[in-house]
Amino acid sequence: MESLTPAARRGLADEVTDRLRAAILDGALQPGERAGEAELSRMLSVSRGPVREALVRLEQEGLVVSQWHRGATVVELTKADVSKLASLRLVLEQLAIAEACQEATQEDFDKLHGVVDQMRAARLSGATDSLVRLDVEFHDAICRAARHPRLYAAWTTIRSQVSLSLARRRAVANDYVGLVVPEHDELVKVLEGGDADRARELIATHLEGAYSRLLASFDRDLALPPQRRRLG
Repeated sequence: MESLTPAARRGLADEVTDRLRAAILDGALQPGERAGEAELSRMLSVSRGPVREALVRLEQEGLVVSQWHRGATVVELTKADVSKLASLRLVLEQLAIAEACQEATQEDFDKLHGVVDQMRAARLSGATDSLVRLDVEFHDAICRAARHPRLYAAWTTIRSQVSLSLARRRAVANDYVGLVVPEHDELVKVLEGGDADRARELIATHLEGAYSRLLASFDRDLALPPQRRRLG
């Protein structure tokens, strides 16, 4: 069926979505900042149609919120938001790693080791800006290795907010750069061993430690003068 062959190139809305997502995750668009269609279309040199479609997609990902009288704004994650995200992520990833203990292939293990190697190289070179992206890529690979389509679909609905929370985690906790390689390296080794109970326990420790530090940062912010508080 010639009409159903793969498209020759990506649509403009896909490109705009990727660029706006990256701008939000790297902080170029700040939490609470208005994402106006007119201004964004001018900055990106595109019509308002692809921008409008991109903003709808980003709202579905939880990166922007729309109000009829304000338009779209970049989401501000609250302490309650992060707490709920952490509890959902824990359930999903404990299931994912347990399933992956049974389903993962050597190709999956090679992928995970490769991501850890990239983390290690980024840390040694000082290119730590890439660590959040690699962190999410690692956990994405575990969810894929579970061979559980419904689980993976659920993971993709929170993946962008996970990226956003990790970006804050990196910004507020000095230990992130030092922990990211050994913790993920240990997760791969346990996964290769195939012990589902140990894997569930280890990923719970990994996630609970990360989110406890992140949640504590909100309490520290409340003790600061308003002008010194972090956005989001």
